[in-house]
Amino acid sequence: MFQGVCFGFSDITLVFLLLFSVTGSLVMDHRRDTEDGQRRNKDILEMLHINKVSASHQAKPHPYMRGIYQQLDSLENQDFGGSDGTVVQSFRSVVGPHQAPSGWIWFNASGLNPSMLAAELVMYRKTLHPNPISITVALHSASAFKGTLVENPATEERQLTLDQQSSSGYDVFDVSAVMPIKPLEVVGFQLRYTDETGSLVLHEALTQSLYCLKRGSLREPLLVLYQSHPHHS
Repeated sequence: MFQGVCFGFSDITLVFLLLFSVTGSLVMDHRRDTEDGQRRNKDILEMLHINKVSASHQAKPHPYMRGIYQQLDSLENQDFGGSDGTVVQSFRSVVGPHQAPSGWIWFNASGLNPSMLAAELVMYRKTLHPNPISITVALHSASAFKGTLVENPATEERQLTLDQQSSSGYDVFDVSAVMPIKPLEVVGFQLRYTDETGSLVLHEALTQSLYCLKRGSLREPLLVLYQSHPHHS
């Protein structure tokens, strides 16, 4: 009789142990599922946040382009003659091609609309000299296609007054001469300076000092292309 009771007690103990084991396993599985779910939710939220931030940054137009868009909106009856409605394109600066020389500003124009006829290089002047100094700048261009880099003659030469700037803060160079280059994939520009005596000045250092060159910023260099020559100054 005593043995029967002991046997029953052992069975009950075994049942409790099994139940505890199963319950513990279920709790661990639930906890693991909860942690996995939280981790997945965190990953999804981070992914959505990254996409949202990226989309927000990409959606911000370059300040120079805002003025262009306003001008285009004011030309309600202008006939640009384009079949696809594209009248202006802009490209932000990129890392130069492999083995490209330093001191150049590069753009990937592989998505260029073939109807574009005019082009501008837009540079934001971040520094003004305290004294009235003038310097001559010649704008040189280069194009890269399938690993071949070809430098072109100067496209524009002008006087820069280093203690003054335009009301917009931008120096705008006409680079329409690069438009006949076909195919136009990667194009680069370099500013070369001479002082009043005709002596060459350190091009790269002076460009870095005068202009905002930081890629990804709202003031970075911009290549703007038009279906017709722009009328703004």
